[in-house]
Amino acid sequence: MSITRRQVVQATLAQAVGAGAMLAGFAPRAAAQAAAYKWPRNFSVVTPVVGTANHSLAVAWTSRFQAATGTRVAVLPAPNGFARASWLNTGEGRISMMQASDYFDQMDAVQGYASKAGGPSDSRVAHMNMVTPWGYVVLADSKIKTVDDIGPGTRIALAKSSSFLVSAIDALLAYRNLKRDDVKIVEVGSYGANTAVLAEGRVDVTFTSPISGPSYQAEAAPGGLRWLPVPSAAKDPAAYKRYRSVMSGYIPQKTVSGVKSSIGVDLDHAFQCNHVRGDEDPEFVYQLIKWLDVNHESYKNDYTHAHLMTVGNLVQFLDSGALQPMHEGTIRYLKEKGSWKPAHQARHDKLVALAQARVKGFQAALAAGEKANVKAEPGNADWTKFWTDFRAKNGMATPFGEEVLALS
Repeated sequence: MSITRRQVVQATLAQAVGAGAMLAGFAPRAAAQAAAYKWPRNFSVVTPVVGTANHSLAVAWTSRFQAATGTRVAVLPAPNGFARASWLNTGEGRISMMQASDYFDQMDAVQGYASKAGGPSDSRVAHMNMVTPWGYVVLADSKIKTVDDIGPGTRIALAKSSSFLVSAIDALLAYRNLKRDDVKIVEVGSYGANTAVLAEGRVDVTFTSPISGPSYQAEAAPGGLRWLPVPSAAKDPAAYKRYRSVMSGYIPQKTVSGVKSSIGVDLDHAFQCNHVRGDEDPEFVYQLIKWLDVNHESYKNDYTHAHLMTVGNLVQFLDSGALQPMHEGTIRYLKEKGSWKPAHQARHDKLVALAQARVKGFQAALAAGEKANVKAEPGNADWTKFWTDFRAKNGMATPFGEEVLALS
């Protein structure tokens, strides 16, 4: 029997109420802090599927939040990244987790983002969620020691549930100058299966995060895991350029959180942010990030990686060169803390201009498509060609991620 999103909302609201009762002892301590602002009666937070780090983190903080404020918060696990975007666009979720690579693909309206509901939209960062490592992983006894050992015949898992998972495999192949037909692609139906097939020995390599539940399960299996360091720009600049042209929106650094086998390994890291719509109430966003910051001690130990949900990491994201624009409520709070710099504002203004231009262009393409009887929907070859041609004719041929990374 299929489960509707309404049933998901009802179930998660019930879970939130139950969690609130368990945390009632916390409520008196934080209620006074929230009393000055009248919080909404309820709202929804859209996350990746159950078992992922971001879903677990959302359950942790929303449980504390609803106990303190009396607001009912539904945590909605979306089946894929495309749904996370469309649920935010259509208002079925008020907050949705998105990392830069997701955002770039959405603004290019590729794959599952090729729809009126899931395509380019003016969303903004409300707060940091986590700094999440991502990488290619093999079984500990594998003969594959580095990405340079990937070659013809290698069995590679491919999950199409989110565009960044697809891009990661295409980036790996681009680095090695291979095509999909050169290797053995094993398609899987979900994020969890993406790691499970490795533990089962059905593939040689997969792409996932060392902080996700499936990685902990695979690490505990006989043999364990070994993570392949991110490709080196110094070793082969041309290959690295091919890799990074597909794998944009990440920052390579040593891994400090996740399964034991990943610690100290150089992996790509994504600053995963909680997005809201650009027209979201600034007071709500301001009060929310303030609550999450002031009350961080209350929930940071409720989940293994909740300590990463900090304003400090948000500022690090800004200092590194933000890849998505901030919401005005967030900017207001950062200004109060003295953390919003002129350089942040200058880059933010450029990001907003890029985003709004792309949204305007996509809306124009939708209107033109309707006149030409070409409907925007995933898998529609006619729309894919129409959108590609429209972008080329209207100054949008450059991938959105490249435009962002080219900003000074």
